[in-house]
Amino acid sequence: MWQVVFVIISIMFIYLFFKMKYLKFTDKVVTNIDNFINERYEKDNINKETLESKIDSKLYKLSEVVKGKSDKVNHAKVEIEQMVSDITHQVKTPISNIRMYSDTIINNDLSKEQEKEFLNVISNQVDKLEFLMDSLTKMSKLETNMIVLNKESSKFMECIEKAKEQVRPLAENKNIEIEITGENCIVSYDRKWTLEAICNILENAIKYTNQNGKIRIHLEKLESFLKIDIIDNGIGIDQENISNIFKRFFRERKVHNINGVGIGLYLSKNIIENQNGYIKVKSKVNKGTTFSVFLPL
Repeated sequence: MWQVVFVIISIMFIYLFFKMKYLKFTDKVVTNIDNFINERYEKDNINKETLESKIDSKLYKLSEVVKGKSDKVNHAKVEIEQMVSDITHQVKTPISNIRMYSDTIINNDLSKEQEKEFLNVISNQVDKLEFLMDSLTKMSKLETNMIVLNKESSKFMECIEKAKEQVRPLAENKNIEIEITGENCIVSYDRKWTLEAICNILENAIKYTNQNGKIRIHLEKLESFLKIDIIDNGIGIDQENISNIFKRFFRERKVHNINGVGIGLYLSKNIIENQNGYIKVKSKVNKGTTFSVFLPL
């Protein structure tokens, strides 16, 4: 009889012992979860060879993933707010000009010459607004990954020749010569969007090169990349601004009197980087600028 009692007492003792251990363990896990939620966890505990430590390690990794996603969402929110602010600022000027000149035409008895002059100003502002909207549409598609780049293997000289032809009227208007040299390599690239990127850089070079200037495009095959140098002898970029020229809507103070909105280079950088390439810039004030585009072979 006493043996049965001993067994029952032993079982009860073991049960109570493990129950206490279990309750203590779950309380500790719950406490650790609360600490992770409130970012008060201790990293030292995650490297120990215990079950509690392994759970803490998983919780720590989970918290890092959640925090990373939260930071990404917050960063995207800030980016959207900044973009809306930038767009509002960019759109405000042409709309204000259109309103002002329209009101002047409506509320004043103008001569035919004055009316034509004001209508030309309005037309120019509409063109600027249209260009801005088109650029913003491209920018938003790139940033939201709505654009699918379809890369095809092709001789890259075709892209350069098309880009030259596309910007030819702008170059002729300033009597700027565009010279193409180098190797006609085969590269895998998206023809439409890469043409857009090259044209943006060329248009930028023409815009900031003086009358009767020269732009040289040189293609060089490297070990892993095709290097496309776009070299102008224009006004150059101040050294402190070189790291900023690819930012959305950035323009140097000294060029604010030249038409532009500061989106072209931003688009070019994104298009090239989305094809695993990159862009480097070298410049000297009043000497010229070299944009080097690298596309993987």
